[in-house]
Amino acid sequence: MKRGKARDEALADEKEETKELSGREVFEKIYENYQDLNRKMVNELKLSSIQGGLTGHCREEMWLKFFRDIIPQKFSLSQGVIIIDSYGNASREVDIAVYDEQYTPYVFRYNTLKFIPIEAVAVVIECKSVKPGSTQLTKWVERIDALRTCQAGIARIATGYVMGLNNRIQTGTRPIKILACLQKGYGTKKLQQAFDFIITRKKDEAVHFQLNVANKRKSLGWWGQQLNCTGSADNDSQCLVLKEAAISNNDPDSWQGLNFTNESNEINNTLADLEIEDNPVLSLNLQLNQLLMLINNPMLFPHFAYARQFNKIAGIIKEKRRKQPHCEVEQNDA
Repeated sequence: MKRGKARDEALADEKEETKELSGREVFEKIYENYQDLNRKMVNELKLSSIQGGLTGHCREEMWLKFFRDIIPQKFSLSQGVIIIDSYGNASREVDIAVYDEQYTPYVFRYNTLKFIPIEAVAVVIECKSVKPGSTQLTKWVERIDALRTCQAGIARIATGYVMGLNNRIQTGTRPIKILACLQKGYGTKKLQQAFDFIITRKKDEAVHFQLNVANKRKSLGWWGQQLNCTGSADNDSQCLVLKEAAISNNDPDSWQGLNFTNESNEINNTLADLEIEDNPVLSLNLQLNQLLMLINNPMLFPHFAYARQFNKIAGIIKEKRRKQPHCEVEQNDA
């Protein structure tokens, strides 16, 4: 009886082992899962478009869930926000904003509206059901690009008190801009350059998204300069310079996938190196998260700069009330 029981247990263990997936099979499952996700999202978004009154809300909710699943938890996501800066500028409404609350642990609110300081914003996403190419999209981007970060933030780190003005590798930040659209086509070349990523339905196919990254062949060094406001947009050949030499000629597997120049601390990889064949959603995951790692930390929040702007507005309001005191009385009566 004992021998039979031991044999049965051995057979059960052997059967269990055969169920385990190999490393190759695991990667196949992940690859196929992202392809299935691509089809599922297109179908869900098409279905939501049938319901006229629910189109906008459902569309944004679906994209919000998608980006929440692929973006690290250190980032917060909110719908329907306005982005502001300490110079008194404001964006148009942003469908989805991705922001880091590490140094900006609050969002200004007015009733149901949310106002997020530009220093904390890492990604802005515009969700559309119409075909891209509208001048409204261009104006939306222009309002985002007009926002200015401020380096006057102060904080304590392990080595002492610091302020943003001393940070030479991050003189500012600008958000990664994404257009997510249910219609086919990428729009005009101007629109393609205005957004870092454009997601649209694939031509001649009803159930797949495709991804356009206009600057995918520019180096990570170029992207780092753009996102951290440390270089010119014309300098697209700049390699990414590491703080220390990173490679060992004796262990090439430790730096597989990286393209080093003749210098051991310079990398010339591009986002095109992160493209996964026939899998735009998985490509987006890898490319977007690599860019987020180039930003990594938000700017120190410039409390004094925002206080100055609010006091400036307080003075304007006070002067208006002095000149037109009856307006305040009417508002109170109402």
